[in-house]
Amino acid sequence: MQQSKNVALAFLLGTFLTGGALGFTANRYMTRDKVCSSDRGSLTERLSLTPDQSRAVDSILDDRGRQYGVAMAPIKPAIDSIKLNARQQIRRLLTPEQALELDKMIAEMNDSTRTNKED
Repeated sequence: MQQSKNVALAFLLGTFLTGGALGFTANRYMTRDKVCSSDRGSLTERLSLTPDQSRAVDSILDDRGRQYGVAMAPIKPAIDSIKLNARQQIRRLLTPEQALELDKMIAEMNDSTRTNKED
């Protein structure tokens, strides 16, 4: 009986870590040039871009964002599925109070790190 519990726990931990790693990796790809995309004003100031250069950089960064979206689209459902499965498995281990706190933590993460809140 103890052996099966250990196997189940190892599987749960592996699933959680895999989902976390995939989610982290995907997030890093989408935001690795955050300084360029989120604060374009400081990029313009720091490089002393002319208005024409600034518009061209904005266009390039917008296009990059669209390309990231296209590249991530095929794997996003798989990543989301892994993440949601891990959350369900974790919830089964928690008390009702702990599950409510987990939901608050997830909401805080979504509010602070995401622009699309589909979770």
